[in-house]
Amino acid sequence: MKGPLALAATMSLLVVTLALMGVWWRETPSKPAPVRSDAPAADPDGGESEFQDYVARGRKLGEEPASWRGTVPDGALREDERGNLIVSEEVRRRFDYFLSALGEEELNVLRGRVAAHLRGALSERAARQAWDLFERYIGYRSALRELDEHDGSVAGMRQSLEERRALRDQWFSATTREAFFGFRDRYADFALQRRELLEDERLDPAEKQARLDALEAGLPEDMREMVRASRRPSEVAEAVRQLREQGAPEARVYQYREQRLGAEAAERLGELDRRREEWRERYQAYQAQRRAIEDSGLAEEDREDAIQRLRASLFDEAEQRRVRALDRIGG
Repeated sequence: MKGPLALAATMSLLVVTLALMGVWWRETPSKPAPVRSDAPAADPDGGESEFQDYVARGRKLGEEPASWRGTVPDGALREDERGNLIVSEEVRRRFDYFLSALGEEELNVLRGRVAAHLRGALSERAARQAWDLFERYIGYRSALRELDEHDGSVAGMRQSLEERRALRDQWFSATTREAFFGFRDRYADFALQRRELLEDERLDPAEKQARLDALEAGLPEDMREMVRASRRPSEVAEAVRQLREQGAPEARVYQYREQRLGAEAAERLGELDRRREEWRERYQAYQAQRRAIEDSGLAEEDREDAIQRLRASLFDEAEQRRVRALDRIGG
């Protein structure tokens, strides 16, 4: 399904892609000097003692940040037969997992957690290589703060992307740049080209669609599948809306969702539907009782007290905030 749904899905992914390239730390880490080698080399005299110090600190730390509880670290850490770190996007994802707790813990505390984690997951050589790469990664992220934000235009986002690429040239080797950012950069290029076509008023709808199809057809298969997958929920939502307009039973809706999205997603969406329906019924009952209170002839202060008691009897604290907001806009 194409048109507005495809545009919405693509723009949503574009925002996520570009946002991921610009994480701003709440504190400024010390910046290791930019290093551009084809492999993360360990300098035994330059920072081994610092690494070991952070390992020792990390091993003494207690309870993990609350946001990590019940989670498994993203990414993976691997080494080759010679004990060298295999640099991949998985490594960056592991770094991002640890740095997601910034704000809950200070950067130097997280450094200790990372150092201890690396030393426990890898051989000594590979762990030190990963540590050097981690230090470069947080230095690069800190340097991102010096760049201006884009203005939301295609030209502005393209310039922002090029500035980030130039910054990566200063901090990482070509191998690391490709491993950490290659896929995302190619997707960002695709998304920007797609938006340029969508905004080109010189093209008639048929020509525009043909060019969009050709652009997508030129993607590598893994990226093409990601684009298709990004559209799937919107396509399914539109199809479900049509099924319900036609009077299809919920069993048919579930079956369709299961076929397109899988059993787990169908169950989750079905549960979401049930919660929405339950909420709608409770809110409608509340509206009817609120109108009765408003028409009761009570003094204004008594009326407000009665409505507040009604909200508290039907909704929890978070729901009451939503109800008050709906009341203000006439929901």
